[in-house]
Formats: sequence, structure tokens, C-alpha cells
Amino acid sequence: MPHPADEHTGARIADYRKLRQLTQAGLAQRAFLARGTIAKVEAGLSPATPTIVAAVARALEVDIAVLNGQPYMDELRQDRLDRMVAPLSDALDMYDLGPDPDITPRPLDVIAADVDALCAQTCATEYKGVGDKLPGLLGELTTAVSLLDGAERQRAAGALSWLYWVAYEFAYRLGYHQLAAIALERMGWMGEQAQDPLLLATRLTKRSSMLLRRGENVMARRVLDRGLHLVGQHDTPKGVPALAVEGSLHLAGAIAAAQAKDSDTVEGYMEEARRTARAIGHDVPHVYWGSFGLTNVQHFAVATAVELGRLGDAMKEARDLRFPPRHPRMRVGRYHIEMARAYAQMGRHPQAEKALHRAREVAPQQARYHPLMRETIGVLVRRQRRAPQGLSALAAWVGM
Repeated sequence: MPHPADEHTGARIADYRKLRQLTQAGLAQRAFLARGTIAKVEAGLSPATPTIVAAVARALEVDIAVLNGQPYMDELRQDRLDRMVAPLSDALDMYDLGPDPDITPRPLDVIAADVDALCAQTCATEYKGVGDKLPGLLGELTTAVSLLDGAERQRAAGALSWLYWVAYEFAYRLGYHQLAAIALERMGWMGEQAQDPLLLATRLTKRSSMLLRRGENVMARRVLDRGLHLVGQHDTPKGVPALAVEGSLHLAGAIAAAQAKDSDTVEGYMEEARRTARAIGHDVPHVYWGSFGLTNVQHFAVATAVELGRLGDAMKEARDLRFPPRHPRMRVGRYHIEMARAYAQMGRHPQAEKALHRAREVAPQQARYHPLMRETIGVLVRRQRRAPQGLSALAAWVGM
């Protein structure tokens, strides 16, 4: 069912502001934002960016998902994704119950191959395929871990930790943030048993994302510092996998600093990321189910410039950015969403619409459920007397 035109994040912010007996100026003061920013967001004429939503949510004492209107149930039902949430929740609850007598696990090599396939689908944002297989595989691998010992159990624990990462990504991207937090805790618990510091450090990048979602910039950076410490505990801290994880932590730190509007710290993190990328010498896609290299550094140079409000700098950085064929679609799709936001803020509507179409083309399921995608589409619609046909089609596709 299409949503009314006035149902957007800014309108929900206005509703909760009034319920809290606050004026726009009062909310702006509490959220450390300009009153004009609040006014434009509430009117739907400026995107409700993650930083703005996090600041407002803290000031209003309301969950971010509520302000974003997540999860988007009508679209989830259309895509038959809603029916996958309850089985996933049940599978996550099996973590400490021991082996299931009704499950006979297959050989570990076969299970591990299926886990790798789900991780690859997650990087490609193919949520439908992931949701169908994830609960059953979680149950099988949970039982396998309970039945194994020694090196085989440690290996199975590592595979199960990655499966919890898949569960986190699936739940988080579809707007089930409490379920995502549970999956992330399970990932850490099993990662400890796998005794893999790089796996644990990778988890901390996701934990920092959850903290940034709430505007907890200082805590996010503390978490990332812990991740860097874990990288140093790896047997080969200067090997490519360790360097790739380290570089990803630096880039996550740059985003955290950008959200805090700390440009000096942003540049410090970015310089460390560049140094690490040069030490590797080439892009390394899908290392610990992430990617890192000079392409990622250039992407984050664009993203941090957008976050800092330096839109001209972002456009200059974007001119020379070219994603290699194997670059994760999750990253490429997010880049086009970020560019659409930047173009919308600059009033360059045709370019913003083109970036939105590219985001849909590259990673359609990610784009359909990304709050900033909806926000930017809504802003473009409300700024024009008559929405172009392509923009109208995008709006209908996301459920507006």
C-alpha cells in the first residue's frame, strides 16, 4: 500500500517534537542543530540524514527506527521478506540449548561452503535468498558446534560467527535493529570461541555502525580503537588480511569523526587508511567479507566530505572514482545513495535522480529498504511542481 505524501521522517520528527512540547528552536537547541535545518527536514525539503536523525532521536528520546518508519512492512510483505523474520528470531534463540535431536549436521566442509555462499549473497544485498536459507543453516551449524571438539569445533565456531554476521546484516538492512543487535552479540560470543582476532575486529566495525546510528560518536571510536588493538594481536599483523581489516577500521573511524564534524580527526583516520592501502598495493575484495584498498579510501573521501557538508570537495573526489568489477555491490549501491543525497542538497535534481536509479540498478534490495533512499526521493518529489516520470516510478517502487 503506498504511503501518504506527508508520511516521511521529517513529519514524524514534527509529530514527536510536538508531543514533547518543544518548538523547532527548542529541539534544535537540544539536538545541537540549526533551527533552519529542523524546519527544512520537517517540511520534507531537506533529507533527514543519519546524523540529523540520530541527534533528533536522542533529543526526543525515541528510537531511530520509529522516526524512519522502519521496518517498511508493506514492502516487506510484497517481497515476502516479512515471513522470514520470526524463523530467524527463533534460530538466534537456539544458541545455548545444545544439539537439536532433530538435526543431523552435514560434514563441516559442506556447511562451511553454504556459509560462504550466504556471506557472498549478503555482500551482493540479495536478501531474499539469504532469508530463505539462514534460519535452517543457523540451526544446523549451532548443533554442529555443540557436537564437535578441538580444532574442528574452533573452525565451526568461526563459520557460525560469520553466519551471525549474515543475520546481523539481514536484520539491520530491513529495519529490525533489535534483532540485529542480538545477532551481533552472538557473533562476538562465537568469535571468541573461534579465537580469531580479525573476526572479532570485523565485528567491532559493525558495532561502531550501530553506535553511530544512535549518534554515539565517542563510544564508536573507542570501539574502533579496541578493534585496532585486536588486529595487533593477530599472528601476522602486517599480512594482507590484517592490513585490510585495519584499513577498514580506519575508514569507519573517519566516518565517526565526520559525523562529529571533527575534520582534523577525519583527515588523520583517512591518512592512516591511505598508508595501509599503499602497503597492500591493490584492492582486496571480500577479505573477511569486507573490501579494502585505494578504491575504498577514495569512496570514503567522498562520503566524509558529504558528511562534513563539503559538497564541492565531494564532487571533486567523485570525478575520478571508478569501482572495479568485483567491488561489493553493497558498497557501490551505498555510494550512489550518498551521491544522490549530495546532489539533492546542492539542488541538482537531475543528477540526484540519476544517482538514485544507479543505486537501484546496482543493489536493488538494498536501495528499496534504505531510509536515505526514501528520504532523498521524497525531497526531490516535494521540491518540484511535477515529478518526472522516472522519479515517480522510483517513488512507487519504494512504496511512496
